[in-house]
Amino acid sequence: MKKYDLIVIGGGVIGTFSAYHALKKGKTVLLLEKDSQPFEASFRNFGQAVPSGQSFNKWFDYGRKSLQIYKDLQSETNISLVPNGSWYLASDDQELTLLEEIQKLFDERGYSNKLHSAIECQNSNPHFKKDYVKGGLFLPEEASLNPRVMVHRVREFMIQHMDLHFQNLCPVVGVEKKRGIARVFTASNQNFWAEKVIVANGRDTQFLLPEHYPATELKISKLQMLRLAAQKPMLKSNILTGLTIRRYESFHSCPSYAKLTSTQEQSNLQNKGIHILFKQAEDGSIILGDSHEYVQANRQADFGFEISSEINEMMLQEAKKIIDLPDWNVDATWAGYYLQGTHTEVYTKQVDDVIHIINGIGGKGMTTSPGFTIHTFTGDGTFRSNQASFIIN
Repeated sequence: MKKYDLIVIGGGVIGTFSAYHALKKGKTVLLLEKDSQPFEASFRNFGQAVPSGQSFNKWFDYGRKSLQIYKDLQSETNISLVPNGSWYLASDDQELTLLEEIQKLFDERGYSNKLHSAIECQNSNPHFKKDYVKGGLFLPEEASLNPRVMVHRVREFMIQHMDLHFQNLCPVVGVEKKRGIARVFTASNQNFWAEKVIVANGRDTQFLLPEHYPATELKISKLQMLRLAAQKPMLKSNILTGLTIRRYESFHSCPSYAKLTSTQEQSNLQNKGIHILFKQAEDGSIILGDSHEYVQANRQADFGFEISSEINEMMLQEAKKIIDLPDWNVDATWAGYYLQGTHTEVYTKQVDDVIHIINGIGGKGMTTSPGFTIHTFTGDGTFRSNQASFIIN
């Protein structure tokens, strides 16, 4: 009977980097994925690594650590990291005040940034619309990734160079503590054994350990995104806009945030969870979005299966006010779904001393997961939990 130090269930960004950090500690690791390739929340997002949007309690630091981990990996293999920086564009005086205030918070933390006037923003990129941009903040340390390939490339690197064991098409239907270790069993009657197990199975909470996922503590977010036709290079950096300034948690720490007011037009967009982001991909296509709708975790069917043309049109009309593009033809549109805590920033639970759940990281998975998961391991291999120590011997 082969026994691993650690089995990770779920091949998304949390599961992948949990495996990565355990391998870095010299542990034997098996990563199990239910599909031929993972393709859920870790693959349907913008691929923006933007610590600047994270709350300053700890997630900003996790984001900065994640950036360094991405850069370290990129130096060894191409994981698609592009160190292109991020722009925040203010559309009114309130948002500009928030940029001025958050600049001070970044300065206090030694996080590189530069505040720009409206004219300076236009000079940096003439595609920024003069009527929209009242000023901007540029963050040169930030980066983008291709979410459709990043996790796959990290996993392949671990298989080739770190002795990761990986098995796809392997839906896990049960995990239990037996004879002091973990037994993991699959839909095809395979059994795997390990000293410890991390369950990072995303929104599929109804299939594995459902009794440990209380519906009232978890919700699902549905987001919509669009891909515009390929065009000449125009957007060198991540572009985040006024509605993003109003939405992202880092700005909640600004003194003026509590006094923020919204126009009716802004409120209509915010009621759909819309804020506008842009990123130009390597092939010239432009990704824009996104929207956010929420249901309790056990009511995913309430979303239905339609892509809302109304939401897509609202996003397009707002985007056209911000940037001047030669081609607004939509090549593709899709929905992504992610699990998040209702009252917590991430859902973790220690089932017992061998089984641990890490899930519900919400929309910050790409930005923070590498840094968050390294902080779950101590130097001696102890797995940190908010409940108890989880030791990988």
